[in-house]
Amino acid sequence: MSNRSWMYSGWQRGNFSNEWINQSTVFLNHAFAFPGVAQNGTIKCPCAKCQNYFRHPRKTVELHLCKHGFKEGYETWTEHGEGTVSHTEFDNAVNREGFDETDHMDEMLVDLAGAHPPAVDEPTPYAKAFYRMVASADELVHEKTNHSCMSAVARLLAVKSRYNMPIAEYDDILDIVHELLPPDSKLPDNFYQSRKLLEGLGMPYVKIDVCYNNCMLFYKDNENKEKCDFCKDNRYEDGGKKIPRKVLRYLPIKDRLQRLFLHPETAKLMYAPSPSTNGKMVHPCDGEAWQKFDKDNPDFE
Repeated sequence: MSNRSWMYSGWQRGNFSNEWINQSTVFLNHAFAFPGVAQNGTIKCPCAKCQNYFRHPRKTVELHLCKHGFKEGYETWTEHGEGTVSHTEFDNAVNREGFDETDHMDEMLVDLAGAHPPAVDEPTPYAKAFYRMVASADELVHEKTNHSCMSAVARLLAVKSRYNMPIAEYDDILDIVHELLPPDSKLPDNFYQSRKLLEGLGMPYVKIDVCYNNCMLFYKDNENKEKCDFCKDNRYEDGGKKIPRKVLRYLPIKDRLQRLFLHPETAKLMYAPSPSTNGKMVHPCDGEAWQKFDKDNPDFE
């Protein structure tokens, strides 16, 4: 990879060098010509505001780059056709930007719904919640940061989960953060508001008590039992409160499929293509197991 210091040395807000203009044009030509990077005439915008989260046509990307410049630390164009960075480069980029992989949550959402969600005459409550969340991904916490409400909350909740942080501690930390932010900050005030922001993910889970030795589930016909049918072990911890000794978190697939079918672009990818005609396996549907399943279950779609 050639030296790309021009991306930052040649740009100042409202003022850019000839080299910056020429090299930016080379970048755009490369990105829009690279297979798989451009989709429906759009690419991920690498400006300091969009941070590769949002797709735009070329004219919009050009305007954004002129106005905001390139996102920090993007000398390797990983979202525009170049290979992934090495571990050392990645660690350095994390240190420079303060980002880590949890930030890709809002990128995933925007890729799914597109920069402009399709118009729906009567969207379902789920779709309304989803579009509200996508809109929040584009709303900055305050005007002097590149963090959106979505990326900030995603990172905060990831930290809460990683360190098993109690809700009261999370709220206390948010109180301190708010004291450091401008009064008109858009960051949620507490855990409840943070969780509401992510409601549209459509990724709920069901908690099911399990025998401590994994013999059975306390579910459906067995949901009121307090001892395992097989090993006779207790379902709950000793004490007055009914605290289960082991819990299974089940992730229902219905909501995940609904989310994937929400947008036409991802819905097209959910349908299996016709089997290959050249004798090569290019998709799982060309495999023997898939074809046998289709043969044994002709009514299944």
